[in-house]
Amino acid sequence: MQRHHVSDSARSILLQTKTDFPPGPEDAHKLHRAMIALSEYCIEWGQTQIAADTLAFLLLRGNIDPDSFMRADELFADLESRICPRVILDAREFAADMDLLSMLEYLLDLAPRQQN
Repeated sequence: MQRHHVSDSARSILLQTKTDFPPGPEDAHKLHRAMIALSEYCIEWGQTQIAADTLAFLLLRGNIDPDSFMRADELFADLESRICPRVILDAREFAADMDLLSMLEYLLDLAPRQQN
């Protein structure tokens, strides 16, 4: 159930983001926190590539709040110590070429859709 809540929230944020882009500072902070939460879920579910992609993206952004940056850095460092170095390198390369909207679309394409 929580899995659907995260993807539904992310879809709502993406819809709002597309109509009001770029998001304001408060919406951006909410979005960053949601992306970190999604990364935590992905790590828990063994989806380390998605988590690494998301965290690498966040760590490359200059406008992330210090608390979110520290959490993303902590999670990424933990992944770096546990998974294949190639996954980390691929995540960094992938994230370097993404803008916010592209990253959100990537994540939403991976999120399961709630069934009616």
